[in-house]
Amino acid sequence: MNKISIKFKLRILFILLLLAISTIGYKSISISQDNKDRLEVVHSKSQTLLGLQDKIITPLYNLRELSQALVMAPNQKIRESILDNLTTAINELDDAFLEYSKENKIVYEMWLHYKSLIKVTKGYLNSEFEEGAYVNITTVGRAQFQLLVKELLVIQSDLLSKSSIAYSEAVKDVANIKIEIFVSLFVILLFSIIIGSLISNNIISSIYRVQNGLREFFEYINHKREKANRIELVSNDEFSDMANMINENVETIQNNIEKDEALIKNATRVLLSIKSGNLGDRLDGHTHNMALGELKEMINDMIENLEEKIQQEINKRLENEQILLQQSKLASMGEMIGNIAHQWRQPLAQIIAIFMNMKVTYDFDKFTPIYLNQKIEEADKLTQYMSQTIDDFQNFFNPHSVKEVFCVERACRDALFIVESSLKHNHIKVEFEVLDELKILGHKNEYSQVVLNIINNAKNILLEKKIKEPLIKIEIKEGDNFAIVKIWDNGGGIPDEFLDKVFEPYFTTRHKTQGTGIGLYMSKNIIEKNMQGYLNVKNIGDGACFTI
Repeated sequence: MNKISIKFKLRILFILLLLAISTIGYKSISISQDNKDRLEVVHSKSQTLLGLQDKIITPLYNLRELSQALVMAPNQKIRESILDNLTTAINELDDAFLEYSKENKIVYEMWLHYKSLIKVTKGYLNSEFEEGAYVNITTVGRAQFQLLVKELLVIQSDLLSKSSIAYSEAVKDVANIKIEIFVSLFVILLFSIIIGSLISNNIISSIYRVQNGLREFFEYINHKREKANRIELVSNDEFSDMANMINENVETIQNNIEKDEALIKNATRVLLSIKSGNLGDRLDGHTHNMALGELKEMINDMIENLEEKIQQEINKRLENEQILLQQSKLASMGEMIGNIAHQWRQPLAQIIAIFMNMKVTYDFDKFTPIYLNQKIEEADKLTQYMSQTIDDFQNFFNPHSVKEVFCVERACRDALFIVESSLKHNHIKVEFEVLDELKILGHKNEYSQVVLNIINNAKNILLEKKIKEPLIKIEIKEGDNFAIVKIWDNGGGIPDEFLDKVFEPYFTTRHKTQGTGIGLYMSKNIIEKNMQGYLNVKNIGDGACFTI
């Protein structure tokens, strides 16, 4: 069995399967033919029995009733109608008895005799000898009818008995054939199982050995085994050829893996040296793995100029950060000057009005020391307000390096105060809703600067798109783990293709002369890097919603 090829083993199993199917088919056809023959016999006898009942016995009883009705008819008209039916019944029975006479002549002769007695009865009636007709039909005619019916019933009983016997024999034969089929099937299946088990066990044993060898190899690859054993098969079939090929490949792979592992360990050592600041080590050793070879060359090349590139990147990053910070300061300064101008516009107008009022009073000679002191006090209050505005702006833009616990609402209102005059001047409505009183730990001024940047962006987009009823809504509420501030506007939202870019440095949808594109970038750095929070944006309804 071990020296037979797998193809030949499978052919044996296929031949056994064909033999089993052929045997079952032959037996099934044989059973079907035998059952057909037996059923034809039973059917023939049943048809004869039914024909005797339907064509002779039942019509014969009908004829007897007609003959009696003929004698008992009250008038000639009814008698003629009965006579027509009687004649028809006799003719039908003549045909039936004539056909049956081939099997039983005695019954046919008895029918002829009974028919002659009916003819005699009809003769008496034609001679108007009704008493003779009545006596004939009730004596001799009845006796002959009973003899004929008795003979027919005997024949019917005999046919029924033969039909029952044929059916019983058919049932018995079917049971015997079933036993024969079951025995044949059992023998075939037993033989097939024995041969199939020998073949399948041989194949499964080879498959198991190959599977076990491959499992050991994969365990070796996954560092769960130190070495993969060879696959040993005693058979000389295709599995044996496959096992030899696998053994050769496994040995080659094991050798390559050992070389690769040595190179990887060396690379790890070199990388640890680089991490510690030592750039003097280099990778050596050979490998058949193209990717590892490329990695070795890449690491060696990287070490050659890594220090210089690192320093260049550091200098470039610091330079960019300084530029960003300077641009952010300049942008904030510009915003601050614009907002101060809005804050001072009304007090300056009031001071000018005071001076004009003083001139008019002087021209009308109503200028008095009391009046002068009153106007000086009014102008002093306005200049104090303007001075306080400068102090408020300085405090707002003054950075604090130390974290503090501050009120979120206060920080938002401080930011809103800076641009409140500008918003009112441009007829932009602000809705401020505080759902929860919240305090957080962080840099208050930087937090307010973020809120200010978002409000300024909303203001600019509302003015740029000339929204008819511009609105900015600020909502403060408590989340599961964070204090949440949402700032909406109805400026039409941000185009979908720009949503992922709004926090990138130098990205702006406005003209370069109107925006630097660093405000939101710096805001995201403040919230996420300095205060360990989150800042994101999405479109809601007819505008954008920034969530801190």
